[in-house]
Amino acid sequence: MRFAAWILLGVALLLAGCNTTPYDRATVFYDRAQYPADLVKDFPGITDPIVQHGRCAVVMTTPNSNTGAYYFCTFALTANDLYVMGWNGKTMKYESLANVKLSALKKISIWSFFRARQVQLTESQRLLGFSVTIDEGGYDDGAATERLFETLKGKGITVVESEGQIKPPPAPAPMFIPIIIPK
Repeated sequence: MRFAAWILLGVALLLAGCNTTPYDRATVFYDRAQYPADLVKDFPGITDPIVQHGRCAVVMTTPNSNTGAYYFCTFALTANDLYVMGWNGKTMKYESLANVKLSALKKISIWSFFRARQVQLTESQRLLGFSVTIDEGGYDDGAATERLFETLKGKGITVVESEGQIKPPPAPAPMFIPIIIPK
């Protein structure tokens, strides 16, 4: 009986460490109904109507690369620009991660693998791997990512075949260095 109690206690301790809030939702504030008004308040230069907006994940790199910096974000698409925003919890304001002028895009593509989708936006000196996520965070929204791609494609931007997913750098792995102590 004592062994079962220890096992139950161990399982309870392991489950106590589980986190149920997705990391992107915990780090980037997003309220779908209020977002356009909040964004225009933080960035008065946004004068065009917002056509599409949501929560996202973006990987920024240089052209002809497949690894770059990874950010959780929100986005707003207007007729001429795609605004990619981070959140500063200290100032309680959105901060610009990237402002993509649609006229400056050289080409776009879409990468897909099962349900995962990534719109790839190529400018002269920057490449963005962009995925829309659900409002609750934690999961890609493949349908919304495809809608964004179709909207951009409708703007007359050159569409090319994707060369593969743009990924964040790998997580650091622990390094084990054996120490040999002679006798």
